[in-house]
Amino acid sequence: MNKAYLMIGLHNHQPVGNFDHVFSESYDQCYLPTLETLERYPHVKICLHHSGPLIEWIEAHKPEYIKRMRAMVKRGQVEILSGGFYEPILSSLPERDAVGQIEMMNRWVKKNFGVTPRGAWLAERIWDPSLPKILAAAGIEYTLLDDTHFFYAGLDQKDMYGYWATEKHGSPLAIFPIDKELRYSIPFKQPDETLAYFRSTVAARGATAFSYGDDGEKFGVWPETHEWVFGKKWLERFLNMLSENAGFVETLTYSEYLDRFPPNGRIYLPMASYEEMMHWTLSTGSAIEHSKLVHQIEHEGRKEQFKKFLRGGQWDNFLAKYDESNRIHKRMLYVSNRVEMALGKTKKDAASIASLYRGQCNCPYWHGLFGGLYLSNLRHAVYANLIDAGRGADAALHKTKAWAEVATADYLTAMRKEVTVETPGLFALFAPGEGGTLAELDFKPALFNLSNVMSRQPEEYHQKILDAAGKPGAKEGEILSIHDRVVFKEPGLEKKLVFDRHPRRSFADHLFAAPVTAEDLRAQTFTEAGDFAGQPYTLVSAKAKGQNAHVVMEREGQLLRDGKVTPLKIRKSVTVGGKDASISCAYEITNIGGQAVECTLGVEWNFTLLAADALDRYVTVNNEKYKMNHMGETAGVKKWSMTDEYFRFTVSFEADTAARLLRYPVETVSQSEGGFESNYQGTCFTALVPLKLAGGETARRAFTIHCRMWND
Repeated sequence: MNKAYLMIGLHNHQPVGNFDHVFSESYDQCYLPTLETLERYPHVKICLHHSGPLIEWIEAHKPEYIKRMRAMVKRGQVEILSGGFYEPILSSLPERDAVGQIEMMNRWVKKNFGVTPRGAWLAERIWDPSLPKILAAAGIEYTLLDDTHFFYAGLDQKDMYGYWATEKHGSPLAIFPIDKELRYSIPFKQPDETLAYFRSTVAARGATAFSYGDDGEKFGVWPETHEWVFGKKWLERFLNMLSENAGFVETLTYSEYLDRFPPNGRIYLPMASYEEMMHWTLSTGSAIEHSKLVHQIEHEGRKEQFKKFLRGGQWDNFLAKYDESNRIHKRMLYVSNRVEMALGKTKKDAASIASLYRGQCNCPYWHGLFGGLYLSNLRHAVYANLIDAGRGADAALHKTKAWAEVATADYLTAMRKEVTVETPGLFALFAPGEGGTLAELDFKPALFNLSNVMSRQPEEYHQKILDAAGKPGAKEGEILSIHDRVVFKEPGLEKKLVFDRHPRRSFADHLFAAPVTAEDLRAQTFTEAGDFAGQPYTLVSAKAKGQNAHVVMEREGQLLRDGKVTPLKIRKSVTVGGKDASISCAYEITNIGGQAVECTLGVEWNFTLLAADALDRYVTVNNEKYKMNHMGETAGVKKWSMTDEYFRFTVSFEADTAARLLRYPVETVSQSEGGFESNYQGTCFTALVPLKLAGGETARRAFTIHCRMWND
């Protein structure tokens, strides 16, 4: 008898840094009821994968869940999938970390279930041709990938069943194509429709093996799905359908199918992910063109004909699309190398390695309908773990209390030099090529990246906000997938669609010939009279001397005022304190022309304490407290500060000359599975000081930042 073989894989994940109430609600609404329902159908085989962040939460709060899974594994109903423990994009990691992450998960599976996993879940199903070698090194025999990957390799729909064999440098791997029809119908369509799909396919092909693999959060976490899956008993009805048709639909684990049936043949897949991810990673302009082309082909009824040749970008493009994504990624690589270097000087530091691995959790590295790049709490959690791993390396590399390191390298891999500074209290990244700015500032005692501020840039979906266009509703008896929902979580989002001229940096230099307000800066409507902001500076020197680091950068540019061009030079001498967590920047602004000039120097900083309007995080200016998202201007300011009572530290600013201080919140507009929303990213401070320079004259200004824990 011809039959359908069905392999089901569920991937359950919560990112490092997600709020505890999200873990708890997801457990109550999704993970537990799904497991409880599956327990009642012991003859339905299933493969489960839980990411490390979720595992750690479950072990701490709901250990009985692990016991129930253990019973299901013991009776042969459940197979446990391995994967990178903290859900990294494996292809984005150094190979030693990629293998280490999988081995960490393998050890956990062996310890808790007494079995060695044979298959692995790939985060976001992101494939790279090098992965067979990495997976094989960790003992993995198979993985699951979307059928999209196989179409891009030139296969057709008839080839999307069973599994294929691939290899890299002689390391073999089995790959199961995930059926997109099932991915979009489970759990959104009625079970009878899925059964009809099985029957029609088997009638046309004979015995057929179907693979389903997707996010477990579809079963209760996604909008409206809890009521649909459990209230209206979709999952129970689906499992009943499988049980009632067990003679026709046989459920197997992936390992069982692997042992019983040979591969379809050999295949070599290109770098790819699921179709939506390939679209999200395109630049905004290309994404708009891509959408138009896809819609045109769909309208002409030719998508099936062209889909193997029509693809988006690749995951790595996020590192080009978003400056913030690249900076997180390069920070991770830097810390990984630093931890590896430290391990040569001391015994293996498991705590530092675990922190490094947590800092590789993929979610804040990218953005689409999913992906947490726009969520500052997720970026903060990754940075905090990377900072913690770096502190572990510091302890191995330095035995004194006060020290300073300076290195010059192509840190951001943009074919130019950046300067990294390490002290006991701070990590600082200076980017001469990007306005001579401070690109990153980490306060190590608080495990806090103060510069964790996302820039505002156009996204393809912003047009939906401007159009306020919705989608047609679901048919009766169905619910809409999150890919089809248009929900506005707050009014007036179109007013926040402001885009930055340059990535958010600190010690960014502006010259103004006309008065400028905080609203001018927020709305990016000001006129730049100089050519210093965002333009390359020359790195004059970078060195450590005693307990301090010193970096000098300069640029010869010009000022345009009243139709006249005056050449100016700005020289910035930065000192990073190794004994105290401080940065001081001494400015020398020289009129290298013959005409006297007047203008205003604006020095910009972009910092965050994460919360927009929390009472325990605030700005103090002239003894007045303001919420972090307060927009305002204050004259005659020489000192101001940011205070974080939650993390218990203060960042103080001091100017040697009274300045007019402008400040405003940086807010982005993004989409998530819940809808469109604005996100507070940080606060921009700009100190304005007047300059009046005769020909050949030099003005000197200085600004200092001190970071201090309250227990100092």
